Amino acid sequence: MNRGAVCVCAFLAVALTAGSVCALEPGFVQGDVVSYSYVPNRYWSPDEAIGILPYLCEYELMAWDGRRPLEALHDENVRRIDLAAQWSTAIMFYARRADFRDELIRLMLRAYRYRQLFIIRDYWQPGDAREPFANMVDLLETLWRARDEVLVSPEGDKATGRQLINNILMVKTGDENFGGLGTEGLATICRKFEERISSRTTDNGEQPFSHIKSWYNMVGWAGWDFGSALASGPDDLAKGRHKLPANIEFIGVDTYDYWWHGIGFDPVDAANRDRVAARTAEWHSIRTNFYPQGVKTCVCENAEDPATWTPECWSDTHAVLNAIRFAKAGRAMMIYIGLSSYLPGAYTTPIETMDAYYDRLKAGPWVGLVWWTSMGVRHPSEYPFGTLGYVDKTLVHYTPDHPKGKPYPRETADRLRDEFVASRMRMFNDVVYGQFGHLNQEPNRPVEPCGK
Repeated sequence: MNRGAVCVCAFLAVALTAGSVCALEPGFVQGDVVSYSYVPNRYWSPDEAIGILPYLCEYELMAWDGRRPLEALHDENVRRIDLAAQWSTAIMFYARRADFRDELIRLMLRAYRYRQLFIIRDYWQPGDAREPFANMVDLLETLWRARDEVLVSPEGDKATGRQLINNILMVKTGDENFGGLGTEGLATICRKFEERISSRTTDNGEQPFSHIKSWYNMVGWAGWDFGSALASGPDDLAKGRHKLPANIEFIGVDTYDYWWHGIGFDPVDAANRDRVAARTAEWHSIRTNFYPQGVKTCVCENAEDPATWTPECWSDTHAVLNAIRFAKAGRAMMIYIGLSSYLPGAYTTPIETMDAYYDRLKAGPWVGLVWWTSMGVRHPSEYPFGTLGYVDKTLVHYTPDHPKGKPYPRETADRLRDEFVASRMRMFNDVVYGQFGHLNQEPNRPVEPCGK
C-alpha cells in the first residue's frame, strides 16, 4: 500500500467495522475511528472490558506553571512524554488556559510519535461563567482547520490535524463534586459536552469529534469523611446518594491507599515484603477484586468499623458496575485512579500494590488504569515521589533522626527504580503485545531501561 492510500484510510473519522475499509499500515488501528495507537480508540461495554485493560496513563504528567507560558516548560514536558510513553497507551494534557493551545499541539505531536492516545483536561460545571469546554473547542477547531496540513513539532514530530483529532480519547470534564452536582448536574455536564464536542458539526457537515468521550471523576464508593455520593442501587437513594445520569460516559474513581509513616514499617524495605504483600492483598480483596458471581453493595453505617471490612461495603468494582446498571447508563466505562504517590509524611506506593492494581483491574470491567502521581506543577523536585520519584531516584524513608525523610542509599534507589520500570513495562507489554498483540504485530518486546 502506498503512503497516500494509508493517509486516506487513517484520516477517516467515522464509525468503522472490522474489515470494512482498507488494510492499515502498522501503527494504525481501527476503533470508533482509525487512530495511530497501540489500542483502539473506542467504546467498551463492561462485559467487553472483562479480562482486558486497554488504557494506561500517568495522571498529572504535564508540567505547568501559572506564572509562566507553557512553552517555558517544553523540554521538561518532552522528557516526561518520552519517559511515560514507554509504558503508557495514553498521555494526559491540561487545557487549563487558552494560551496553552499551541504548545499543547506541539506536545501532542510528540506523544503521537509514540502512538499515544490523548486525554485532555478541561473542566466545566453548571454555574461556571465561561462557555462550556471553551478551551477544548478552541483546540479542536484549530486542529480541524489544519486537518489536511502536516504539523511539525520543534523536534520534527509530524501529524496532520485530523490524525491528532483521531488520537483524542476523552476529555476530563470535572472532578469529585458529584455530591454537590447531583444526578441532574452531572447529566448537564454530559449533555453540554455532547452539544459542544461530540455532536459538533463542522463547516463541511462532518462530525469528526464524535469519538471523543467525556470523563467525570468521583470519589470511590466507600466512605471516608468526604464519602461517595454514588448510589449503587435503589436502597442507596434513601441515604442521600445520587443515581448516575443515564448519559454518563467515562467514570473515574479515586480511591487511595496511602502507606503512612505511622504504620510502623518501611514498605520498600525488602525485609518487609511479606507484610507489604499481606496488606496489599487485604486492600485489593475488598476494593478492586472482581467477583464473577457479583456483589450486592450496600452503604455501611460506619465505614471504619472492622465488621464492615467486606466487599459489600467497600468494593469500588461492584459498586460502580451496579450503579451503571441501576442508572441504565448504556455508554458508561470505568476508569480507576490507582495511587502511585504519597502524602507529606507518608511513603510512596510500593511495587506490590501497583502490580495488584493492574492485575485486579484487568480481571474486571475496568477499561483504564490512571496513575495518580503528584508530579504535575513546575519541576519534579517539588513532588519527589510517585513515578518520577522512582525513576529519578528521589524517594525517601523515615528514621528517628530524619522524621521528614531522607534519601535511600544508592543501591536501594537503583533497585527501586529498576523494579518500578519492570513493573510498568510488564503492564505495557501485556496490554500492547498480549491483549492487543494481534493489532501491533510485533513479538514480545524486550524491556529496555529508561534513560538514567
